Amino acid sequence: MAVSWATRKLLDRYAGDPAAVTWRWESTVVDVVLRYGSRSDAEALLPVFLDDPEARARLVPVFARHGDIGMAERLLEASVEAGRLRDGVPTGVLRAVGHLGCESAERLLWEHVEGSYPESVDACLGLLHLSCRGLRTEIAKTLERYAGSHLFPEFLPVLATKTGDPSWLERLVEWGEGAASTDCNGGLILGIALHGDTARTEFTRLLWNPRWEAFGGGTGSDYWAYAGARVLGLGMAELYAELVARLRSGADADTKRHCVETFTALLGHWADRGWLGLRMAAEPDESSEALCHLLFAWSSPHEDDSLIGLAGRVLDRDDRLVDTLHHLETTLWNAAGHELELRACAAKAVEDETATRPGAPRRR
Repeated sequence: MAVSWATRKLLDRYAGDPAAVTWRWESTVVDVVLRYGSRSDAEALLPVFLDDPEARARLVPVFARHGDIGMAERLLEASVEAGRLRDGVPTGVLRAVGHLGCESAERLLWEHVEGSYPESVDACLGLLHLSCRGLRTEIAKTLERYAGSHLFPEFLPVLATKTGDPSWLERLVEWGEGAASTDCNGGLILGIALHGDTARTEFTRLLWNPRWEAFGGGTGSDYWAYAGARVLGLGMAELYAELVARLRSGADADTKRHCVETFTALLGHWADRGWLGLRMAAEPDESSEALCHLLFAWSSPHEDDSLIGLAGRVLDRDDRLVDTLHHLETTLWNAAGHELELRACAAKAVEDETATRPGAPRRR
């Protein structure tokens, strides 16, 4: 398969005009490669990354998404020395090799679990994709050592299911509702979701519980709540029905505002549809157009019973969440238009290919 246009733009600018590779430009183009790229793109970008890993850290997710076990092994060979990452190598490599299923990296990742925040997060999320059969006892002992603590390696709880002990579901819930700081409960939120269907009730409850602050953008709790919903297969329709029920309940005004804030944060991530890097999280199947109709359409011209109308009944007129919801409505309609453009382009490409086949009728 040929290298994509977006990857060629990256390669050309890296080689010819590196000063023009700004953070925003590079992030935007890499996102396009993540969404629409292929193995060929990962192969073409790997040598550029290995030439200067520290400066090209934003390329690592491309290798995780479009690479394979062979690429994981090449990353390891170039990035590891004496059982640790080399200086200057981004910690995202730990997550990438785990995501690619490189079981030989299991011990390496474990050695980074209690390291600095970035390496700990990436090591835990990498291990999440490995069997961890050789680490079961060590994971259990480490969880026991930190359980109930105020501060801890934030994403260690995502490994609770690797212990084979189902009682960790209840213990993670108690941990999050007890001593755990809301500044580092993202791993608890995702760790609960990873317990699967048995965790759906507890996970749904924590979304709407102000104690968990699942709306927290500064702490990342909103992102991992979104990830957890994806892992559990919770769609927007189900979450919206939950929100509506809570807004129509007898809960106090502060609790209702919390529910709107949490739902708004989740919707923001749904609108963005960024790559999560979690193999166990299915891609959302709702189109942007479907979300617009679900959340922002009025059932009659006489009353605004959309998300914005319902939220307006429990929020102050000048509440910033109202503006955020209007912005998200515009974002989703723009995304719906983009989705239509992509389908139109794909249909035209098929039409053009058919027209150029031998024996095809000529266009007039």
